[in-house]
Formats: sequence, structure tokens, C-alpha cells
Amino acid sequence: MEDSDRCNPTGLVLRPAPAWAPWRARLAGLLQAALVISMLAALEPAPAQPASYHFRLPSLTSPIKLGPQVLSPEEQAYLAALPEIRVAIGVPPPSPYQTVSSDGEIGGIHSEMLMYLMRAFGLRVKPVVVPSWGAALDAVRRHEADLIMTVGVTNERMSYLEFTLGVTPWPGALFARTEGRPVPLEHARFAIERDYMAIDFVRRQYPDASILTVDNTGDALAAVANDKADYYLGALFEAVDWWSKPGVQGVEVRQLMNYGTGYYHFGVRKDWARLALILNKGISALRDTPLPQWQAKVQSLPANIKVSAPLPLSPEEQTLLVGHPTWRMGAVRGLTLLNDINDKGLHSGIAAEYAEQVARRLGVGLQVLAYDSVGAMLDALRRGDIDLVPFLTRTPEREKEFVFSTAYVEMPYLLVSGTDGRYYWDLNSLRGHKLALAAQHPLREVVARKYPDIQIVDARDGAAAMDAVARGDADAAVEIKLFANLRINSDPGNRLRAVAAVDALPAQFHFAASQQSRAMIPIINRVLAEIPAADNERMLRRWIAVDLDPPFPWRRYLPAVSVGVAALFGVALLSLWWMRRLSREVAQRRVSEENLEDIGNNLPCVAFRYVVDDTGHLRSTYFSAGSEAFLGVALQPGKTVLSNLEAYMNPEDVAAAREAGRRSFRSGEPFSVTYCYLRPGDGRRWMHCQAVRRSAADGRSTWTGYVVDVTAERDLQAQLTEEARKRNLMLASASHELRAPAHTALLALQALQSDGPPEARARALSVAQDAMHTLKQLLGDVLDAAQLNHGELHIRPRVFALRPWIDQLADSARQWAERKGLAFELIVDPGLPKVVMMDPLRMRQVADNLLSNAVKYTDRGWVRLHVGAVAKPDAGAALALMISDSGRGITPAQLEKVFTPFAGADGQATVPEGSSGLGLSICRHLSSLMGGSVELRSELGQGTMAVFEVPLRSLAGARAESVSQGVLVCDDDDVSRLLMAQMLAAQGFVVAEARDGSEALVRLRKGGIGLLVTDLRMGGMDGSELLHAVAKLEELGQPRPRIVVCSGEGAPTDEDGLVFDAYLGKPVEMDVLLDTLSAIGFEPPLRRRATVGTADE
Repeated sequence: MEDSDRCNPTGLVLRPAPAWAPWRARLAGLLQAALVISMLAALEPAPAQPASYHFRLPSLTSPIKLGPQVLSPEEQAYLAALPEIRVAIGVPPPSPYQTVSSDGEIGGIHSEMLMYLMRAFGLRVKPVVVPSWGAALDAVRRHEADLIMTVGVTNERMSYLEFTLGVTPWPGALFARTEGRPVPLEHARFAIERDYMAIDFVRRQYPDASILTVDNTGDALAAVANDKADYYLGALFEAVDWWSKPGVQGVEVRQLMNYGTGYYHFGVRKDWARLALILNKGISALRDTPLPQWQAKVQSLPANIKVSAPLPLSPEEQTLLVGHPTWRMGAVRGLTLLNDINDKGLHSGIAAEYAEQVARRLGVGLQVLAYDSVGAMLDALRRGDIDLVPFLTRTPEREKEFVFSTAYVEMPYLLVSGTDGRYYWDLNSLRGHKLALAAQHPLREVVARKYPDIQIVDARDGAAAMDAVARGDADAAVEIKLFANLRINSDPGNRLRAVAAVDALPAQFHFAASQQSRAMIPIINRVLAEIPAADNERMLRRWIAVDLDPPFPWRRYLPAVSVGVAALFGVALLSLWWMRRLSREVAQRRVSEENLEDIGNNLPCVAFRYVVDDTGHLRSTYFSAGSEAFLGVALQPGKTVLSNLEAYMNPEDVAAAREAGRRSFRSGEPFSVTYCYLRPGDGRRWMHCQAVRRSAADGRSTWTGYVVDVTAERDLQAQLTEEARKRNLMLASASHELRAPAHTALLALQALQSDGPPEARARALSVAQDAMHTLKQLLGDVLDAAQLNHGELHIRPRVFALRPWIDQLADSARQWAERKGLAFELIVDPGLPKVVMMDPLRMRQVADNLLSNAVKYTDRGWVRLHVGAVAKPDAGAALALMISDSGRGITPAQLEKVFTPFAGADGQATVPEGSSGLGLSICRHLSSLMGGSVELRSELGQGTMAVFEVPLRSLAGARAESVSQGVLVCDDDDVSRLLMAQMLAAQGFVVAEARDGSEALVRLRKGGIGLLVTDLRMGGMDGSELLHAVAKLEELGQPRPRIVVCSGEGAPTDEDGLVFDAYLGKPVEMDVLLDTLSAIGFEPPLRRRATVGTADE
């Protein structure tokens, strides 16, 4: 605000009132009235504001002395002409730098320093209190205030503020939750006060982090304590002051972390810049004298927090800083990682890090100005528009214009070429080629002086130079390692590569100042030397992380390298071929040896090798391992196998072996002999020895062979021979027996053709019947024997009535017995089940054979059939058929052989006519297939008893007539289901169909089904699952239908836990199915009507 503005104490410009001013006044009155009403209605009244504000004056006995003698007369006159200085105070203030008490007294560290300056320089100040920190800045921006304390330097604020030197150090700190888990700063959540410089610092250093802006420091600390943020980054003293207040708990200082310039400054309105320079003199004079409040705050910090002491400065250096409290510095847009500045004025890169280090230790402000290129920035430095360039390479030409600091970063230059271009190993290899360089590149001087035949392609900057290489407009470019690697890694087409390092000029980077600002360089060098090694390492690691070393410049040494590589490659190939060949041969030999050894050790034989010595005798050179275990004797070295075993051989076999050996030795034919060997402890064994002769490499003859045990083969051969003999005898006997009954039947039938008395014709007919029965049995035995040998006998159980089956069996046996004049007796135990599930045909075959034998072998007396049920402890109940007779009996020797095939064909006179010797063998095999047994008990002259037992299958048994007459056929085979349904429908049943168990279960739940015919193996819900589900329906009270299982698999066992009434094997004959339904009490309608009709007749 200009001095003329002070005439209006409100700071407003007076203008004539417009015509509508009265209406505006009335509206303002209404708004004020509404405001008063709302304030009266509030639950909590606003805190009372002091009537006036004033600064706390320092004690007159203070040891700090600052007189006006530091000012020149012109400066004193300037201050005297100034009006009263208005100091903007934001409420709440940044304590402890500024404080406002309830009575309006303004104190704090910076207020104390301002009061010292006021007393020393005769300044008049008054506070202008506004409701926030942002409002305080706006007041100075609008000239409603002239000065603001406790402010940091930013580019934006420099547009309306002139900054003094740093008033007090501004140590930053990182606060976190007490004992909280460390979170990487790169991805952390920060809580920071609105308009604070820490926001710019976090955005520059940690671009992936998130920021929660709050109104004040207390809110930021509370956000961290309540886990709304991971960290608070701010001024140490301000945060500690809030930290000590009630309500802020659970927060600790994690580490000191400076940001910005590291100092708080006073800011003066821009048009009063001279006031800032005058204040600098006082601030500089007071720096070495600790103020009481500042000293007290430093001493009150926790013991683990140490604030670094400011850098001591000489009087000359202090004078420099007083005249230059703000340093103007250049940055280049797009100079990524090095000295970049974005559109928002955010300075980043390694140069920005080191510039902040300098400003932080000196307490100066930094004003960063943006330029489009390095050349434009250097032109500004020449004109004096800026004081410093923070990142510049030193060259002889530049040293004529600028002053350089010591180097703080050093990295090599890299030669960058296209990925599809040739390799270059140094600048000398680029002669006659195009090299792209930025306009201010330091290598331009070197290339122009030493390599004039290199054609330089001008580029705006380093990025444009590498773009020219990528486009093919240049053959190579030279850039510092950091920038080159960044560009190579970010190239989308992978068109660039680093091929060599350029050592013609070291890439060292410095601060550079114009000749007018050369006094800054010595103090900058002091600061660079004072930077701790840990900070240097941190900054270098952060900004110079990309590292791609250039490859070896092989083209420089291509001829020599090519010859050497070719020679080494040839030698390597030859060596590799030779080693692979040797390795293969060694591996093959090793495998062969291992295989031979494994074969020799594991074959059930003894392998050997003989050599014919000089005397013409055989000498053993090898016996396979395990020969002693195989032969039972230890073989003596030097002797042949047969020589070792002669003591355990028959003399005839020894003589035959020697003769075979002499014959093979003379003729060279293979040696082969089979002999009987009495193995110690194991009895007689048959051995076979085989050997062949071949010529060795030294000309001597060798014999290689083996000895193998052929006892099993000999025994099998003997068994086959015996079986063939018996079979031939059986065939001879069967042919004779078949001719006899056939001849008898022929004669009986011829007798029937002649006229004779009825008794003779009846006797002839009986003879013919007996002859045909015998013929049938003989043929059946032969056919069953053939099926037995080929495994073609099968059991097909079904449900049938047991007592009718027994009666039919007994009637047939009674006729056989009566024809021979024998008495026949049938005994049936009570309690037998009426319905059983067995194979009635195979049971009849076994029983007929046993009854037939009883009749055949009994010349006089009786034959008895006793049928009953016996309990089996491990298999439940069994049906037992006990057939006894008063026949001739069987000797114990014969009893052992009666179940052996062809045992009846041994030529004994005791075997009657019509016996093939196969019947009992077939009976035992059939009973085994049915899970039963056949046993014979006999003594010679005491008759014989045959016991045939077969397990009884538990069935539900016949039940009362079902109310429901519907039939449900369940089968996943469409053809089988259709045919079954049609056959049942033809018998008068009402038939429903289902494809699987699920459909059948749905139909059963509807009711009306009295019979279920189902397969077991089906897709979806199979038959077993369906039967279990039907059982559960019965438990719930629904009547269970009769169930017939028809399946191609074996019949279910009791362990399966399935409940059904009958089982039939596929294919099912209709007569068998109808008989089964009748047996289980589900009479077919047509049969039932036929039975009723017969009864009516």
C-alpha cells in the first residue's frame, strides 16, 4: 500500500454512492439481523476477542544490544520517513514463533526479534490480526499489511514479497504414530497444513505419495494419531508446541527432515524492498546472539532431538548475505533428473537438492527462474537476470565468462547410437560421421579443435540430439550418463543404445556464477564441503539410480578379436567333439557293463566264460555273481561248471556231458546238454547248459555260455504228456461209450417197430430212454469240459420256487433208481424258503451228476436225497443237498483223484460204463462259481455220501398281493427299456418308463407303482442309489413296490446293502421273468385270469 493510502484508516477508496445505495443498505441491515439471530441461537458462544492487540516489548535489561550505528544515514532517514508498519498476524498463529494471548498481547520468537529491531531502528509497528495464515498472506498481497513474519520462500510469494535473510533456523521433522509400523515415504499418506511449503517438497520428492490438507498443525497431528495419515511433515518447533497441548497424543518424532530453505524469513511488501535490506543488517547482527525465547525452545526439545548449529560466517560473508538475501537461480524445462522446472514452478533434480542444501545452511531465499534451454539460461546469467546456475559443466571457454564452484557431481559422457547402426568406440571412430550435440554442449569445443572432420548436427538440447539419432538424422550423440540412460530406457521403439564412454572431457557439474556474483562461489564451496557424506550418498542414490554401462568397444579390436575368437571357437569345437565322443564311448561302455552285470546278477542262471589255454584245456575266467546261491555249491576258479558239478550228477549224465563237450570242442558246434542235478539241501533239479565258441582278439578261443534251471519246464512237459495220455484214453473210452448207448438205443428203437406184446415194447422203450440219457450225459460232460478249459462257464442266478425244483429233481432220480431196481428216498427239512435266487440250471446239472453217480455205482440197495439248510458262520445260510447210497464205495486212493479231470479214464475195472471221468471235476468247478462246494465221503464197501452246498441269497420273499398294479421300467438303454415295457404290457400290465434313477424316483413318489424293474449301471442316479432312495421312502411310510433287478453285471451281495425281491441276468427271457414275478407274488394279469378261468371250469 502506498503512503497516500494511509489517509483512509480503513484502507478503502471512497467513491460516490450509487442510486441504489439505500436498497443495499436495507439489505445489509436484514443480513446483519439474521446473523445476530443465528449467533444467539448457537449452543456455544464464540470466544471473546480482545479489544486491541499489541506486541510484547522485550525487557530493558536484556543482554542483547543492537544500536542504529549499523545503518547508514540514508537508511536511517528512510526509516524515519516510513509510516507505522502493519504486521499481519494470522490466528491461530504459528506458535512458538508467534503467539497471541487472550488479552491481545502478541509474543513469540519472531515477535521478540521484531521488537529488538524496532527498538534498535526506531520502527513503529502495529499488529493487523486476520482469521488465518492464508488471510495474512492475502493482506500483504493487497497492501492491507506491510510485513509478515514466519514465512518460507517460494516462487509464488516472491511475486508480492521481498524476503529478508533467514531469521531463525527452521528445522523440519517427520512425525508418525507412536510405535506405528514404518511406511515407505514414496507411497505414504501425509497430512500437511494448507499453503505450507512442505506440500511442494512432498510433491517433488515423493510424487506417488498422497497429501491430506488441513487447517492447522493440530489437525495434522490429530490426523496422524487417528490413522487418517501416516506422517506429518512440518516445522519442528510448531509441531512440538502443538504436541504439548492437551488432546494431541499418540504421536512421536520419527526423524528430522529439513525441507525448503531451512530458515524462516520476514516478508516485506514488494514495493518496500529497501526495508527488507535494512532489516537484513539487524538480522545478520543478531544471528550470533541467541535470543532468549529461541534458546529456551531449543533447550526444551527431547533429548534425542538435536538441532544443527548454523554455519559460522565471516563478516565479509555476512555482508554478502545482507545484500543478497534472495538468490536468483536458473532452471531448464525438461532437463529431467538434473535441473528441471515444471509449469507450476516446481524445481526438481539433483541440482535442486544441492541448491536447497546451500540455501538451508546460509538462510537465504531461492528464486528459481525457468528457461527453455541451457543456452537461454546462460544468456540470462550473462545479462545479470539470475545470480547462479546450479548445474553446469566446466569448459575453458565458459571459464572466461563464469566462475565455477567445486564439482559436486561427476559422471561420464556416453556415446549413444542407433540399435540398428554401427558401433563407435570413441570420438575418433566418428570421423566422417554425424554427431548430434546440444547448442551449449561442452564437447563442441573439443570436437571443433581435435576432430574437425566430424559433422556436428545442431540440436536444441540433449533430448533433441538423441531424437535425431533415433530418427536417423545423426549417427551418434553424446550425453551425460544419467540423461542418456534415462532416454534409452524410455524410448518406446528400443531405437537407442549406449556404445561407449567418452573420456575426452570429464562430466563434472558445478554451481556457476556471473562475474558480478562471483563472491557467492567461495561461500557455496564452504557449504558443499560441510554437507555430510550420508546426505551426499542419499542424493546421488536418489537421482543417479539408472546405470547402463556401455559395452566393450569391440569394433576397435575387431580384427584381432575375430582371429582369436575363430581360433578359440575351432579349438573349442574340436575339444567339445572329442570330449563328447569320449563321453559317449565311456557312457556306452559303462552302460553295457552295468547292463551285463545286472543281467548276469539277476537272471535265474549262471553265466560263464572259458578260455582255451596253451595246453588245449579249458580254463574258467568268469562266473556270474550269485552262482553259489543258484547251484548250492561254490565253484572253484579255473575249473568248468560241469567239472565243479560232476559229484552231484548221475554217472550217465556225466558221461553224456563229457562226450558232448569233446564233440563241440572238435567241431566248434554249440555245446548243449540237459542233466539231472542233485542240489544240496533241495533235492533233484534239472539243469540245462548251453555254450558257444568265438575267437578273441588275441587269437585264442573262448567259450561263453550259461546254466539254467529247467525243472519247471520238465515238470510241465511231463504234466502235459500225462494229460495228453489221459485225454487220449478218455477219447478212446468216450468213443467206445458213445457207440455202446447209441447202438443200444438203435436196437431198442428197431424193436419198437416190430409187432410184439406191450410188455416187450415198454421194455424196449425204457431201454432206449436209458441209453439216450447216458448218451446225453456223456455229451454234456465232454462239452462242459471244453467250456471249462476255455473259461466259458457262467452262472445266471434267477428267482424260482425251491420245492417244485426239488420235486422235479427227485422224480428224475427216482426213475433212474427204479429202472435199476433201487429204492429211492427223498427227505426235505422243514423251514426251507419258498423262493430262492440261484442258478437252477447249473444246480440241477451238479445234482443230476451226483445222483447219476450214486445210481451208477450202486448195484443193489437204495439211494437217498436229503435237502436242508445249514448255517455257515462266515457266509450265512446255505442250501445243502446230501446224496447217499449203499453202493460199492471208493478206496482212499481213488477218493483223492475223483475230482481230477479224466480220473475215470485210467483203465481201472471199477469204473462203470458211461463214465467220462469229467463229471465230478465239472461239478466242483460249477459249485465254486456259485460260491459253494462239493465233497465226497466214502469207504470201500460202505457206500458213498456226496454233499453239495450252495449259499442261499437273502430275499424279501413273497408278500401279499399288492394294491398297486402299475409297473415302472427303469433303464438308460432306450431299446432295452422299450422291449421290456412292450413285453410286460403284452401280459396285461400298465407300464411306465424312466431313463435313470432320478426320473424313476419322481414317478415312485406319485404312487400307483407295485413293481419296479431296474438296471444297476446307469448314467446319473444309478440303480444302487435308486434302491437306497426307495428304502428311505419306505422308512417315511410309503409302501415299497416289489423290485426286480435286471443287469448284465454280477448279482449284488449282502455287503452291498441293497433290498430287492429278485435278480435276473441280462438277457432276460420272458418266461423266466413271468415265473419270477409269480414267485415273488406279483402274478401277471393274463396268468391270473387264466388261472381263475381254469378254476371256474
